[in-house]
Parts: sequence; structure tokens; C-alpha cells
Amino acid sequence: MSSAIPCGWPARSSTPRTALRTWNACASSFALLPKTTASRSRGTQLDSSGFRNALGQFATGVTVVTTKSGSGDRIGLTANSFNSASLDPPMVLWSLRNDSLNFEVFANADHFAVNVLAADQVDVSRRFSRDVEDRFAGLDCIEGIGGAPVIAGCAATFQCRNVHRYSGGDHAIFVGEVLQFDVHDRTPLVFHRGDYTVTMPRPADGTDGSEIAGGYVDDFLLPLLARAYRLFGLPFYEHLTEQKIPRDEWRVLATLSDQGCTRDELAWIIRMPDDILDSTLRALFNQEMIAEAEPRLEGGLPRLVCTPRGSRRVVKLLAVAKAREADVLADFPELEQQDFKQMLRSMIARLAGSKRPR
Repeated sequence: MSSAIPCGWPARSSTPRTALRTWNACASSFALLPKTTASRSRGTQLDSSGFRNALGQFATGVTVVTTKSGSGDRIGLTANSFNSASLDPPMVLWSLRNDSLNFEVFANADHFAVNVLAADQVDVSRRFSRDVEDRFAGLDCIEGIGGAPVIAGCAATFQCRNVHRYSGGDHAIFVGEVLQFDVHDRTPLVFHRGDYTVTMPRPADGTDGSEIAGGYVDDFLLPLLARAYRLFGLPFYEHLTEQKIPRDEWRVLATLSDQGCTRDELAWIIRMPDDILDSTLRALFNQEMIAEAEPRLEGGLPRLVCTPRGSRRVVKLLAVAKAREADVLADFPELEQQDFKQMLRSMIARLAGSKRPR
């Protein structure tokens, strides 16, 4: 969504609230900090390191503020001090250290752009935080108002006229009048406790999983995984039953559907009792769903693979399984889905203990 803002913007308009929603969703979602023994009374010298850590408790979005220098160079830097200043007229603010090498450029610039980074733009944030020769090299961006670069793929962008600058200790506070903004349906990148993260929706009242709440069941990983597994897999396993396909056969076929593996590797991956695994393999051999690939591996070990017939069955079932997965994970951002899967992979690898057999 893109919108230009005229000078006489009506006070009753709700557009700026919509424009700033992406940022304020993370920048205004903090709770009051509890009292701690680390608090300081008036007149006491504050510990600068502790003060910085305390500020880190406040989750913020991540922006790249850009402008064009008087000599025509594109300038940009990361900033998590961005915030809304006014709705009527629409104004935003951000701060910059007085000793920044780019201070004079921004102080003398007529315009700047605030690019609110999306969750998959961590590399962009790091690029503009480091001392590199050309931070814009290879970056997809366009020239915005006043020549300020507008970066593609952001959650939101605000193109501003540089209207005020105030002193704030070792920083200067820049205030910009928003001339144009763009909002995109993308999860914003968040910075919290010195690291990058993403936002996660809080369940609405009455939908917080209260049906499973209660001590052990609600706070211990094992029953949570067991319940998630059962609820996640139930519709798919009902489909297997309708197709008269045993679960164990599905597990073996799905595992062999990629590049195949030895019998011992298969046992290590799916952790199936030996007697059940061997009977399942015999059944699949008899149905011509799997076969031994040639040539054999070192040591003469056969590599088990799906036959064309077995592959056709796997493809049909995988389509059903992936559709179920997409439905279950639809409300979660892509980055959270990948992080969740990676965490499960890491946990499985750690719990498995021994190395995969060859």
C-alpha cells in the first residue's frame, strides 16, 4: 500500500495509524518493568553497562535510515530509535550519535527515508551496521523523495522532509514530516536483548489453549509434543487408514523417497523396533514398492530405494501431508516456521546421541 500525504491532512483521518501499525506493533508492546534490586535512586551514578542492558529489555523494530549527500552519495545506517512523533501532522523521529561519521550529512539533508526492515532482512541490518565501502552495492532499492534510497522488501517505508533537530545528550534527535509511506504485509524484524527476533501474536482471551492448561501438562515439553503430534497427525493418519496403508509402511517409504539409505541407516532414522522394521520391509518388497539399488555401497551393503511404484504412492501421500502442514502453520510467519523446524532437528540430533551409521 502506498500513500502520499498532503500538507493539510485531515485531523480525523486514521491513515497514519495504519501506516505506523507495523512499527508500533513491536515498539509499543512492552510491559511495565518490575521493581528490581538493580534500580537506582536519584543522585546515584548510573552504571552505563547496566543502563544499556536495561534498555535492551525494550524490544524495538530495526530500521535503515537513508539519505543522499550533497555530493550525490547514497548514505544509510541502522537505527532502532525510530518512533512516531505526531499523527497530525504526520511526523516521525529517530536519533543519531553526535560523533557519527554521517552526522553532518543527515544534519544538512533536506530529506531522509526510514526503511522498516522485515524479518528476513537481518543481512541488510548487518550490512548497514558495518564499516563497508559501499553499503548499497547489489542492494535492490529505488531513489525516493529528495534522492533518499528506498530499500525493497521492507515491512514499511516512510519518506520524510527533515524538519527539526534537537540535542539529546550524546545523540541528536531528528524529526521528519512524512510525505509518503508504503506498508507491506511482511513480518517486521525485531531487536531484543542484543539479538534479532520476530514478533509472535498473543492468543486472544479464551483461545490461549486453556483446554490443556494446568501445571505439568501445560509446562512440560513431553506432553506438549505428544499432544501436538496427535492433533497434527490425526487427519493424515485417518487418510492412511482410508487408503488401507499401514503407518509403518508410510514411514519407511517417506524416508526412502529422497536418496534411499541402508537398512541400518533406516533403523537409526525412524527408530522402529527391528522385528517391525524387517516385516515392514518384506511387505514393501513384496508389493514392489522398494528395491535394492545397484551398485552396492562400500562393504557390499545394499542401498534401499523406492521403486517408481513406491515413488508414486509417496508423492500422493506427501501432497496430503504437506497440505495438512500448511493448514496447521498458516498463522505463523515463515521465519518462525523455519526456526521451529530447525530447533526440532537440533533437539533430535542431540537426543539421538550416536552418529548416523554408514
